[in-house]
Amino acid sequence: MSQRWQYLNQVFEGLHLQEELDELGEAGWELITAHWEEYSYGGRTQLQARCILKRPRAEGDLEAGGFGMSWEPAPAGRG
Repeated sequence: MSQRWQYLNQVFEGLHLQEELDELGEAGWELITAHWEEYSYGGRTQLQARCILKRPRAEGDLEAGGFGMSWEPAPAGRG
């Protein structure tokens, strides 16, 4: 059987990116891609990283054919 993957799509504030990725790495997540975005909040320009991560999916995780996905809106509530 071929390897199956679980995916995570997450947005992180720029200041906390490294510590968040370190925690996820300890849990077996691997960073696939990160895209930096700027947004204005409180009159200041902020940075955030929109990341996609993956980790091997264990037998019995989710039903066949499904993807483990998670999504959170940007911290500033962008639409």
